[in-house]
Amino acid sequence: MKLWKRWLPVVAGLAVLFVAAAAIAQAIRQGSWAPIVSVGWLPAVIVACWPGSYRRCLPRRRTPAG
Repeated sequence: MKLWKRWLPVVAGLAVLFVAAAAIAQAIRQGSWAPIVSVGWLPAVIVACWPGSYRRCLPRRRTPAG
């Protein structure tokens, strides 16, 4: 495995942690849930893009239709 492929998930994870921490800090400063709600879609994108997530789908049946 190439070096950049090994570090890419680590860098992406650190970026997500940074964005989450910034959203929490801004929510505390504002006294509102709006900053957290605005980045609420981020975990769904990460789960959908995670390597190997396509392999967890159910396997196709090898029986004829009918």
